[in-house]
Amino acid sequence: MERTYLLGLGWILGLLLRAWPAASGWGWGIPLALGLAGSLLYRRRPRLARTWLAMGLVGCLAWAYLGWRQPVPGPTDISLLAPQRQMSLVGTVLSEPRPTRSERRQFWLEAEQVLEANQTARQVSGKLYVTASPEALPSQDLHPNQRVRLTGSLYLPSLALNLGSFDFQAYLQRQGAFAGFIAREVIPQPGGRGWGGWVLRRRVREAFIAGLGERQGNLLASLVLGSRAAQLDFDLQDAFREVGLAHALAASGFHVSLLVGVVFVLTRRLAVRLQQGILLAVLGIYLALTGFTPSVLRAAVMGAAAMLVLTEPRLEGKVRLNPLGTLLVAAVLLLIYQPLWITDLGFQLSFAATLGLLVGAGPIGSRLDFLPPAVATALAVPLAAQIWTLPLQVAIFGRIPTYSLLANPLLLLLLVPLLVAGFGVAFVALLWPGLGSLLARPLTFLITPLINWVGWMASWPLSSYYTGRVSLLQCLLLYGALVALTFWPRWRRALRWQGTALIMAAILLGPRLWPGPPVEITALASGRLPVLAIQAEGRHLLLNSGDPRLAERTVLPFLRQQGLRRLEGAVAMTSAGSANGGWEILLSAFSIGQFWDGGGVNAASDSYLRSLSAVQAAGIPYQVLRPADRIPFSERLKLQAVHTNPLVLTLEAEGSRWLLLGSAGPPVQAELTGSPLLPAQIDWLWWDGGSLILDLLERFQVQAGISSGPVGEAVTTWFRQKQRPLYIAERVGAVTWSPRGVQTLRAPLDG
Repeated sequence: MERTYLLGLGWILGLLLRAWPAASGWGWGIPLALGLAGSLLYRRRPRLARTWLAMGLVGCLAWAYLGWRQPVPGPTDISLLAPQRQMSLVGTVLSEPRPTRSERRQFWLEAEQVLEANQTARQVSGKLYVTASPEALPSQDLHPNQRVRLTGSLYLPSLALNLGSFDFQAYLQRQGAFAGFIAREVIPQPGGRGWGGWVLRRRVREAFIAGLGERQGNLLASLVLGSRAAQLDFDLQDAFREVGLAHALAASGFHVSLLVGVVFVLTRRLAVRLQQGILLAVLGIYLALTGFTPSVLRAAVMGAAAMLVLTEPRLEGKVRLNPLGTLLVAAVLLLIYQPLWITDLGFQLSFAATLGLLVGAGPIGSRLDFLPPAVATALAVPLAAQIWTLPLQVAIFGRIPTYSLLANPLLLLLLVPLLVAGFGVAFVALLWPGLGSLLARPLTFLITPLINWVGWMASWPLSSYYTGRVSLLQCLLLYGALVALTFWPRWRRALRWQGTALIMAAILLGPRLWPGPPVEITALASGRLPVLAIQAEGRHLLLNSGDPRLAERTVLPFLRQQGLRRLEGAVAMTSAGSANGGWEILLSAFSIGQFWDGGGVNAASDSYLRSLSAVQAAGIPYQVLRPADRIPFSERLKLQAVHTNPLVLTLEAEGSRWLLLGSAGPPVQAELTGSPLLPAQIDWLWWDGGSLILDLLERFQVQAGISSGPVGEAVTTWFRQKQRPLYIAERVGAVTWSPRGVQTLRAPLDG
């Protein structure tokens, strides 16, 4: 077994190192070095020494294997034609359409032909991420294997340009796609097969909806078959996520274990071969229903192994199933089949949670022996899973569900009977949908309180604790502490779980206690809606919110990546347009100490008036700034208004003088050239990237510029000729200034 562990861990280590961008070029040397070191350390035990050497070679092989399997666009890939504003193409649908948060519908497509202007067909290949409006795709009848003709625009996916933002390009690459398509017209074509796992999923989902209604039917489908089978309301998904129950909506090892357990009990009196056949058939059907997701495949492999050992007479008393070894073998087999799953978050969380249950549930349960056994188990299982998934959660999401430990055992009382009944109803619905919908109706008595409880708990204050940025090193150290506690007796005797918990808390929170730069100014990559975040001595000020979409998808994740729960100050630099229409969204997540703007309410946009009403309704002190007014934010900063409506500010920080121009256009800029409130020289100019009059740059001898959006050629040329730095956040990502220097998220200096 020791040999199995070393070889399996070597394979996983090699894949992880190849998937880590920083080690993608030299990571092969780490497993090789470990293998050589191990072989020298155990040179007096030749067999173990050879195993260590083999582990190093296996790690190198895994590193090369992932590189070979890494998806790259082929010579006819449709992404090579991007971007194009107008294109017609024909392809085969790969997935059912699903709603998106932007109220569109999304599906995957295998591109086959591009229709040229002269109606000739050009053969192409490649996978596309397709979105369409409800008008372009009004029905849900589109299904996998169906051929369609699309008319719309082809585009390349965007990178993550701000901390916490979604990396669309990396997401598509993990799916084997390199471009997206916005469809304005979707026309089904003849041809294409009409059968697949989607037929089974749709059959079950429609039976659930017929019996329970749209909302509850989709929830039951998601609970029983996973997210692929349902089109669940986003507010319900968010509520489950807030209370730490998102795993219940994704088919996982918990579902497979419960299903195998139920079938095993029901078939225990049958002949062995018949019992094995039924168990394998049920696992196969469930895999088809869930869409062969990595977490379900992992659980199915382990479940099949356990079933074989428990039911096969010839193995009785001869083979003892090692759960950890089985988990490792299952992971390695799946990663040989699809090595890209090493970067799949669902696979990682499933593996970590199962490992936690295997090594942690027993010891935790023994510590809770003062409780009734059922209660102790109900607490130990979610706690073990949560502890072992904690490093991944904080590294990926930067948050910890505060009430997860309370929600899991409480709602388990509803989830277990609901899932058991749901499995039965799903299999009946496959054979007889009408009877399935009839049998689903009584389940409303379990689903209704489940929805109510989840919604109630999600509304509790501080339902999530945001940890801020957690580095890869911190994540590895957290797992190192857990591994030491579990597998190193000397550590366990010396520190016990209390000492380990303190060490993990120090690893997680220690960097936040380390003194950072006294002042930090970050210009977000936000296009023509400029947003600036200022930090001074632990206090935070935000200039502009962006529109609701930008606030939700860019500003909110960025602030949460900082681990913030409060903004000491907020400034709206303009009341026109949608540049400050997102304050309502930010107010739902953060408290704000003071709010300033530059007036102009009489000519304000409706979106800003709604935001201002929300600010006043929350009882936040509000002040309209006048020229020469100062914002009392921090002793390290001097913030002063030099123009209002739109608001323009000057900022002095650590000897640097800034002009915060925001969205102010050329007429305002012309006024500023004669303003006595501005210094003779500006070190940094921040604006939205729009038109700049060169007189402003010359008059104040601007030394460097930061724009949130694209910049015109004349301004770019001016900075280049003057040999002064220009940071365009739309290209290099968010730009952060501190007395230590300037950092960009994505790339070095541009301009």
